[in-house]
Amino acid sequence: MKTFTRSRISMLYVILIVVLLAFVSVSNYMASRNMEKENNAIVNDAIPILTTANSILTSLINQETGIRGYELTLNEQFLEPYTMGKAQLAADLNTMATFDKKYPTLQIIMDTQATPAITNLQKHYDSQLDLIRAGKLEDAKARVTTGKTMMDRYRVIHTSIANNIEQITSNAYSASHEAGKTSRTITMIGSIIALIAGAMSIFISLRSFEAEKELRKSEETYRYMAESLEAQNEEIIAQQEEQQITLAKLSERERDLELISSYQEKLTGYVKLTDFLKHTLPALLNSLAQDAALVVLERPSADGSTYDVIHSIGYPKNHIHTSRNELFGPAKRVFDEGVNIVHSRDVSGDELGVHGGMTLAVDQYIPLTDDKQAVLGFLLLTSYQSSQYQDDNQRLTKGIVRQFGLAFYAQVVNDEKLQQADSLAELNDQLTIEKQLLEGQRDLIQNILESAHEGMMMCDSQGTILFSNQRMNQYFGLNDRIGENLVACSYEIGAETPSFHGVAASIEALIDRSLSHLTQRFSFQREEEHLQHAELYATIVSEGTEQQGYLFVFRDRTEEERIDEMKNEFISIVSHELRTPLASVLGFIEILLHRELPQEKQKRYMETIYNEALRLSNLINDFLDLQRMESGRQSYHFSPINLQAIVTEIAEQWQDKQHHRIVLHQQEPELWVRADVARIRQVFDNLISNAIKYSPSADHIDIHLTAHDGKVTIAIQDFGLGIPQDANEHMFSKFFRVDNSDRRQIGGTGLGLAIVKEIVEGHNGHISYTSEMGHGTTFRIELDQYEISDLDGKIIIFEDDDNLAKLIQVALNKLSLPSIQLRSAEEGMIALNRCVGEGPILFIVDIHLEGEKTGWDFISDLYKHPVHAQTPVIVSTALDPPHDYHEKEIEKYLKKPFTMERLVQVAKRLLDNKSSLAYVFPAQNKEALSTTLQRNGINVRKMQENQDMIEVDIIQPQSEE
Repeated sequence: MKTFTRSRISMLYVILIVVLLAFVSVSNYMASRNMEKENNAIVNDAIPILTTANSILTSLINQETGIRGYELTLNEQFLEPYTMGKAQLAADLNTMATFDKKYPTLQIIMDTQATPAITNLQKHYDSQLDLIRAGKLEDAKARVTTGKTMMDRYRVIHTSIANNIEQITSNAYSASHEAGKTSRTITMIGSIIALIAGAMSIFISLRSFEAEKELRKSEETYRYMAESLEAQNEEIIAQQEEQQITLAKLSERERDLELISSYQEKLTGYVKLTDFLKHTLPALLNSLAQDAALVVLERPSADGSTYDVIHSIGYPKNHIHTSRNELFGPAKRVFDEGVNIVHSRDVSGDELGVHGGMTLAVDQYIPLTDDKQAVLGFLLLTSYQSSQYQDDNQRLTKGIVRQFGLAFYAQVVNDEKLQQADSLAELNDQLTIEKQLLEGQRDLIQNILESAHEGMMMCDSQGTILFSNQRMNQYFGLNDRIGENLVACSYEIGAETPSFHGVAASIEALIDRSLSHLTQRFSFQREEEHLQHAELYATIVSEGTEQQGYLFVFRDRTEEERIDEMKNEFISIVSHELRTPLASVLGFIEILLHRELPQEKQKRYMETIYNEALRLSNLINDFLDLQRMESGRQSYHFSPINLQAIVTEIAEQWQDKQHHRIVLHQQEPELWVRADVARIRQVFDNLISNAIKYSPSADHIDIHLTAHDGKVTIAIQDFGLGIPQDANEHMFSKFFRVDNSDRRQIGGTGLGLAIVKEIVEGHNGHISYTSEMGHGTTFRIELDQYEISDLDGKIIIFEDDDNLAKLIQVALNKLSLPSIQLRSAEEGMIALNRCVGEGPILFIVDIHLEGEKTGWDFISDLYKHPVHAQTPVIVSTALDPPHDYHEKEIEKYLKKPFTMERLVQVAKRLLDNKSSLAYVFPAQNKEALSTTLQRNGINVRKMQENQDMIEVDIIQPQSEE
């Protein structure tokens, strides 16, 4: 075996280098081919990426389609595409996330555009589904446009994703081919270099043989140098190890400083103590490598101190008692001794941890003191990390805890100041509220005094004026004389108004205490005003106290005097109006009793007696009507009336009375209104009577009837004396009569127009007049026009309770048939007689209605009708339902109050069996019901009684010819 000399080794080096270069060339070539293969794989990835992107768009479209379908049909089957699309969307997003890591540009589009847009669409679809399920279809439909806009935005984003995928594919494909070409070029260059290197290696190896001899000579020298270098290297390695230990200590110290710096930053900047503890205790635990902490604060009180845990962190909930009245062990020693105490204990309960591996805890009790070193409370730190208490970081712990104690005391002081500030603010708010309350009470009293109809003035015990309200100032101008003496002011007023002189003397006597109270009436007259009557009375306020004074109240009695005067005049008028016809009656009766008169004269005297008695009766009726109206007991029986016919009839009755013709002007053949016939007659009788009385020189009265915009207007025009303007505001007042010498011989009580106004307003109408002195007066009455209802093909509800009628109409909507409400039997009779088509299909009749006639009257008329007598009827009464009521499927019951469902069932049954003439009544006495029906002209064929309903078949009436 040959010896491996340096020359041979050099040759081996050359051979090895050549082999290595050849291997590098082959490897580069294989790498280039592999690069092309990988790039082709990148290109092939584009297809699943694009497929996943398209699947995301399809899933969103499926969700939108499902939501829209469910919104339009409320069919849960339409939610299947929505559910499947939502599940597929989640899978596609996970798939896309795997590609995001390979392609950063695609990840940017997905993170910044696609994912937020998909999230917004998901929230939109979920909110749409919630709105639809909550029944808010209109709100959901209103948000459809928003969903479409969001979907259009995602389609734009999807186009960006597709363009990005296409760009990635194109770039990767081009790069792969360029990389392949470059790699092969490098390989060829490497091969050439390898051959050159091989040739040079051979040349070098030849030269190395020549230098081998010389190298051997210096080999010993090199060996010695190598041993020296090895020793130096070992020394350097030892120094490096020491530097690494030092660096580790510096790093740990830097970490501790960072924790301390972070902890110190959190010691300031808090308003409340709770916020301070919430942020500083976690930082403290991190800085000291502790596991749990709590702060206990002593709260002294009169009954003894309590110790409250104001904050804790890291302990189980049931391990902490928030308040104690007494402390024991280390906690008590902290307060007594004021020093740090360390205590080890076994762990039990929830402190063992989830894994049950904590067996021993080390507690540090650290006192918290104020600026005078008095213990306020203590900080408890607990470590579960080791069973041995570490002393190596006590200096750091002491410094950090000292900082915490100072910051805690500053925060406690600040918290107390905040509480004091809050208390002061609360007290300030209470004072402000009380001040506002006092000011409000003052303003209220001021407003009450100012709004009072009486004048009020107050003075002190010496007579100095303290207060005067606006009404008192209007009469005597005392606002400008506040602080002056009332007695002096009174005598000054008495100098201008002589009638006040006696009042001034009484005021002086009251203030001098010669009088205990004052009540005095007087009259005065200011410039260009009528004589006014007044009463002044005074009372002592706060008698027997330092604030004693006098309250003077001035009451204007002018209106009372005027009313008394009107009452006296009214009594005079009534006496005259009653005595005049009564005297005529008594006079003619006396003649008839004591004289023998011819038959013709007796008849004339009897007619006079009858007319005067009728006049007396009308006068008494007017008094009674007025009394009823004033007491609110006047009732009206409303029903449709043809106003044209009523006015024509009344005009005929007044025709040629006192030689006046009644001329009626009308535009329409019929004018219908809802009114009380008797009261409307009374209105027209009063107005026509007045028109005749106050136009003695005229020969006719005009009455105009017009209709416009749903209103009927009746104008009664005379051509007589007219009404003066100063009487306008009193024309409709009770007992008012125009004071005019031309009218003194015209009788009347002044009640007619007041009664007319009450009746018209009771009909929701309006009365007015225009007048011209010497040319006559026109009174106008405006009433709502009544439209006669069309009953053809409808369900008619006779009910004067509007709420119940509306409820019935809503319930009957289930039958898809029109219905109307009528408030009186008269309305139904008039509308029924005007039916020319198929007529009504069902009547629901209440017995007690608004007009004079009842539901029985309508049923009786319906029974006699030649065409519509067989129309079904449901009669409702207010009878109580039986106690044993049980609804059965085959039975239909009705009661009032009744369920709407029952009413619809009965109505449907009657409409389905319209050929039989049937009436339905709530359960009651059959004999009494039969008697009542027969009394109203209804002949009963058969009565069938159920639990709470009676069905009655009646005999078909014969048509009258």
